[in-house]
Amino acid sequence: MRLRGRFTLTLALAALVPISVAAVVTQQVVSRSRRQDYAKLQTTVRSTIEAEIDRLRQGVRAVSESFASDNPDHQQPLVGYLIREVAKKTLTVPNDCAPRGPLYSAGQQAKSVMRALSLDTLTITGPNPKLGHERDYILLAQHNRGAEGALDPKLREDAEGTRGEPYFAFDEIFREPDTAGELVAKSTMSSKQMSVITVSVARKVTDAIFAGVRNEIVDARVVRANPKPGAEPVVASKKAFTSEPVVRIPLLGADKQPVAFIEITVSDEDLDAVLRQLTYFAAALALAALGVVVLIGMLVARRTARDLDALVVGSLAASRGDLEHRVPVRSDDEIGAVASAFNFMMEDLRTSKERLVIAERIAAWQDIARRLAHEIKNPLTPIQMAMDTLRKTWKKQHPSFDEILEESTTTVLQEADRLKHLVAEFSDFARMPKPEFQRIDLNEAVRSAVSLYQGAVPVETRLAAPLPQLDADKNQLNQVLINLVENARDAIGKRPDGKITVSTRLGEAGDRAMLYVDDNGAGVPTDLKEKVFAPYFTTKHAKGGTGLGLAIVHRIVSDHGGRIAVSDAPGGGARFAIELPLRNGTALLASRI
Repeated sequence: MRLRGRFTLTLALAALVPISVAAVVTQQVVSRSRRQDYAKLQTTVRSTIEAEIDRLRQGVRAVSESFASDNPDHQQPLVGYLIREVAKKTLTVPNDCAPRGPLYSAGQQAKSVMRALSLDTLTITGPNPKLGHERDYILLAQHNRGAEGALDPKLREDAEGTRGEPYFAFDEIFREPDTAGELVAKSTMSSKQMSVITVSVARKVTDAIFAGVRNEIVDARVVRANPKPGAEPVVASKKAFTSEPVVRIPLLGADKQPVAFIEITVSDEDLDAVLRQLTYFAAALALAALGVVVLIGMLVARRTARDLDALVVGSLAASRGDLEHRVPVRSDDEIGAVASAFNFMMEDLRTSKERLVIAERIAAWQDIARRLAHEIKNPLTPIQMAMDTLRKTWKKQHPSFDEILEESTTTVLQEADRLKHLVAEFSDFARMPKPEFQRIDLNEAVRSAVSLYQGAVPVETRLAAPLPQLDADKNQLNQVLINLVENARDAIGKRPDGKITVSTRLGEAGDRAMLYVDDNGAGVPTDLKEKVFAPYFTTKHAKGGTGLGLAIVHRIVSDHGGRIAVSDAPGGGARFAIELPLRNGTALLASRI
C-alpha cells in the first residue's frame, strides 16, 4: 500500500475508534439512566396502585363498621330491621323472602343501600328459627338471591378471624344468565348487640385502580393466585402483556394467603427505540466523521506525497548529475526543512563539483601536457637525428649524400605523420560532441556495425527479440561497437579458434537494455580492469595505441546515462558489458552488471 493509502487509513482508524468508543459509552450511559428511570417509575406505579388498593379496603371497612355499629343513631336501618326480626324469632328463611315476607322488604331496602354505598355484594347471616336458631343461615344476599336460606358458617369465621380487617375473596355475583366468581375487597363483622348477626360488604376490584398509572409503557392486570391452565386474568391488561420484568402485589384473603396478584409491567420498548435512534445517529455521525477524516487525510496525504515525490524527482536528478535541480519549498514544517536541506545539499554539491571540475581540468591539462610532451618527444628524437645526420653529410659532401638524404627525409616524413595522427586523436577526443538522442533499435544498430566486419572478423550476434527501442545517438553507438569489436579483434589476434560474440537482452528491471561484447582472447588482467577506461592508458604502445579508444567508449556510454564494465567472459577472454536506459534522463538506480 502506498504512503497516501496508509496515511489515510491510519487517520480514518484513529478517528473511527474514539467515535465508536464514545457511541458505546453514550449508549451505556443512556441505557443505565433510562433503566434507573424505569425502576423509579415501577416504584411510583406500585405505590400508586397500593394506595388505590388501600383506599378500596378502607372504604369497605368503613361501610362494614357502619353496618355493625350498635349505636342506633349510626346503625344502618336495614341491620336494625333485621335484628328486630331476628329477635321476634318468627323468621322462616327462605319463605320470608316471598314478596310479602319480612325479608323481601329487607331485600328491597338492601338494593337502595347497595346503590347508595356503591357495594357490589351485601351478605347478612343470622339464625333460622324454623331450623333450630342456627346463626349462620344467609338471611340476605341481594347480589346472589339463590344463596339466601343456605347455611354459611364461613362468614362468621371470617368475621372472627379478621376482626373487620378488609381482605380479598372471590364472591359469586349473579349476572345474566348465571353467577360468576368475581374478585372483591371485602370486610366482614358481627353485630356487637346481637352477635348472631354477621354482615359482609364488598366492592369489586376493577381496572379503575389502574386508571392513574396506565399509559403507553405502563400496564397492569389482576390474576388468580393459582390459575388453571388457560385461565383468563381477573382484570385484563389493556394490551398484550409484555415479557418485561413484572412487579407483583399480593391480594391477601381472610387466611392471610394470596388469592390474587396485581401484576405491573413497565415496558422498555421506548428505550429500545431510543437506543436504536442513538445507534443510527452514532453510525451516521461516524460515517460523516469518517468521510471528513478520509477527505482531510487524502488532502494531507496528497500534499505530503506531492512534496515527497518532489524529493524523489530531485534525488533522481542528483543521481543523473543534474545539480541545478531544486525542490520547491512549500511549507515551514519538517518536510519543508528536508526540502530546504536537500536544496542546500544540491547547491553544496554543485559548488563542490565546480571546484572538482576545475581541479580535474587542471590535472587533466597537466596530464595531457605531460603525455603530449612524452608522445611528441618520441618522434622528435628520430627527426632530430635524421636532420643532424643530413646536415653533417651535406657539409662533408659525402659521396652517399643522396642515399642518406632519401633515408633521412623518409624518417622525417614518417615521424611527422605519426605526430599528425597523434594530434588528430587528441583533437577528436577533446572535441567529442554531445549525443543527439532519437528512438533507435539497438539490435538494428548492432547489425549495422557488425556488417562492416563480415568475412574479415569472426563475429557472431545473439540478439534478444523483441527489444524495446531506446533513446540514443545512433552514430555514437556505432562508434562504441566499432571500438569494442576492434579491441576484441586485437585480443584474439590470429588465433585459429578466435571468436567475437555481440549479444543484447532486456534488463531484469525492464528499464534498460544490455549490450555484451565477448571475445575468447587472453582477457584483461585483474589489476588492469580498473584502468582500461582511463584516458591514455594502453597496452598497445608497440602498435601505436594512444589509450583513447576505451576512454571514448566510456565517455559515450556515460553521456547516454549508462554504465560499462569489463569482466571475464563465460568461455574465457574478456567481456565488455554495457547497460543503457530505455528513456533519456531515467536514472539507473541499481546496476545489473
